Amino acid sequence: MTRLVLSNIFRFIVLIVLQVLILNYVYLGGYVLPFIYILGVLMLPTNMGKNITLLVAFVAGGVVDIFCNIPGFHAFSCTMMAFARVLFGDRMLTQGDPDAIVETPSVRQVPFQTFMGYAFLMSLVYSVTYGFVEAFSFGNFWMTLLSMFVNTLLTWLLIMLFQLLMPQKK
Repeated sequence: MTRLVLSNIFRFIVLIVLQVLILNYVYLGGYVLPFIYILGVLMLPTNMGKNITLLVAFVAGGVVDIFCNIPGFHAFSCTMMAFARVLFGDRMLTQGDPDAIVETPSVRQVPFQTFMGYAFLMSLVYSVTYGFVEAFSFGNFWMTLLSMFVNTLLTWLLIMLFQLLMPQKK
């Protein structure tokens, strides 16, 4: 149990540092921003309490907000994504079995297509929430929609790349 907690803390630190120091400066076309730190929330155990999952997501988003100097955009978006995960993401991972537990959701723990769908759905929830909070209007709707779609796609591709490059546990 302690090993699992420490590995999740280490994963969050690495992903947040990568997000804050590298990916926040990769604005493609001024509208596209990949969000890799959400992988930490996606890989939380399915048997973790709902309140703890939401709290961890809020804190992770808040830490990114502090380093980005923006007031709560990431915290709100990450919490919404965690809420979506609590509602239906965990059921996707356990394939509807209420007694099943996925200790660390990844492409090695669940079927590849299941994780692909799960990662895409959570990336979509995050990107749509972040896009509307950032735009805070429907004034430039089509550009905001395009930005959300490209952010979702790029975030999903980064998550899948990280999953495939992560070393397999022995």
